[in-house]
Amino acid sequence: MFSEALKSVVEGFMSDCKVSIIADARSALRQLENDSPDIILLDLELEGMSGLDLLRVLPQHGRNIPVLVCSGNLTPNNLHAISRAGVKGYMRKSESISEVKKAITAVSRGDSYPEGFSHLACSPKANENRLSNRQLAILTLMKSGMSNNEIASTLYLSPNTIKTHVRLMYEALEVSSRIECINRAQSLGYLDDMYQSGT
Repeated sequence: MFSEALKSVVEGFMSDCKVSIIADARSALRQLENDSPDIILLDLELEGMSGLDLLRVLPQHGRNIPVLVCSGNLTPNNLHAISRAGVKGYMRKSESISEVKKAITAVSRGDSYPEGFSHLACSPKANENRLSNRQLAILTLMKSGMSNNEIASTLYLSPNTIKTHVRLMYEALEVSSRIECINRAQSLGYLDDMYQSGT
């Protein structure tokens, strides 16, 4: 399994570090309630909520942890999406051990990897200005099936704050239910433009 091999590689050149493998985004968010890692190595293809969805939620979770995306599906669209999401670097799953070490070292100290990657980010679509980053995070968690109380717990906000944001999203998107909100958001590209699989 790739994650086990990567764990062995990281432990091999960073012997004093603790490496945890977490299989899905919800478990990762729960783990972050107790831990504050120095770096997150993130696969885009997770069970349930995608890695790109997780990237949208992380900043609203109260964490500013550098993220290195490690994926076998780094299409140009995905590279632009992760750059827009604030990721500092990426590497392909086929990278050599020396490149893995370079990537982790660079991103851990706040540099981009490969060099110049951070310049890929393009300006956001005009419609993205209709919803705040926090509302996009809430929308992403709504799409994953979380209740308002679960979203509040995940983002360290009160349930009333979540209800207020949901109401504001309903108004902005001109809808009256969660299903309509998610469907309208997807049709406007708020949710489905973050991940495009390779062909």
